[in-house]
Amino acid sequence: MNHAEELLETCICTQLRTTARVVTRVYDALLRDTGLKASQLAVLAAVAASESVSIAELSKRLTMDRTTLTRNLKPLLAADLIGVGEEGWRRSKRVHITKGGQQRLSAAMPLWESAQQDVFTRFGAKRWHAMRAELRDMTAQY
Repeated sequence: MNHAEELLETCICTQLRTTARVVTRVYDALLRDTGLKASQLAVLAAVAASESVSIAELSKRLTMDRTTLTRNLKPLLAADLIGVGEEGWRRSKRVHITKGGQQRLSAAMPLWESAQQDVFTRFGAKRWHAMRAELRDMTAQY
């Protein structure tokens, strides 16, 4: 086995990213009618979970660098699903969900639940709960 083949076969990062892309496709396909991608739904839900949240807090909550978060916020802002307030303390901008965002989130939830159930059923409850615990432990170490 050469180095490139070894990397593709054994790299933890590559395998996790590949798996994430496969699972993301399932969610994206089921969410298509809402006009949201799985990544956008997660950001919208994180904004909705707070009345108003700073970009820094949102970045931390989603474990996403601010540049990537800003790029993910742009289509939500353009679709008027979120709003961004004026700069506040320490030049921090606050993000909030709009009425349209709440409606889109509500419309997406049954489709998200279908995607959840599909992946959960294919993977199996016992395996998923064990893997979720392992992934949380791994994430906590970094």
